[in-house]
Amino acid sequence: MTENIFGFSTETSSGDFLPIVKYDARAGRFFRVERIDTGNGFENNPIDITNEFRAVFDFDNVEVGWIDFSAGSAPSFVLVPYGSKLPDKPGPSHKTGIRFMIKLAKDIGGEKPIRELANTSKAFLSGAEAVFKSYLAEREKNPGKLPVVRLAKTTPVKTGSGEKSSTNYHPTFEIIGWAPRGDLAPAPKAPGAAAAANGAARATGNGSAPATGSTRAEPPKRAEHNIADDFG
Repeated sequence: MTENIFGFSTETSSGDFLPIVKYDARAGRFFRVERIDTGNGFENNPIDITNEFRAVFDFDNVEVGWIDFSAGSAPSFVLVPYGSKLPDKPGPSHKTGIRFMIKLAKDIGGEKPIRELANTSKAFLSGAEAVFKSYLAEREKNPGKLPVVRLAKTTPVKTGSGEKSSTNYHPTFEIIGWAPRGDLAPAPKAPGAAAAANGAARATGNGSAPATGSTRAEPPKRAEHNIADDFG
């Protein structure tokens, strides 16, 4: 920990930061972002979890609205619960997006499987919309439970032409079961320390990709998993 002008560290412990998962739409990859103490501060270490991505999605507490993931600054969230009237756009850099909490399966969750997932890329949002519709259609049959979601595949979608052309990967999710909420709590209502810590790590699909995300991931594996083992 580094000292400051007062003669002691004022840096917040990494244990105070809300861990995140991000989706890089330009590579079709999911990353679990870990905070590493280098002795001179904390750095982000993205761990690729694309091929085995499975998680409980807290779709009961989705927040929608405006998010600004501008590089070099903490993310800005102006969000309301799903179903509420969207707030006014707070600034030119804000984009429409969503945020909710997830719980990763044991084999990919690391020491902190409960994480925040927030994104503004249209590719991600279209994939999230499709599985959210499935959740709405099935939730009454599964009272007191949340959907367990798997990444089934990613599909390239090209937009623009010439020098302005770009390719993003649309994720296709599928609900493979339902699980009790357990210790999965809603996202904090304000960004707080998590935003300051994780701002540079969040992928929107429109900014700079991490070094590990420059190459598209292989299609997700289709291994069978037991939900009770994954999240029990």
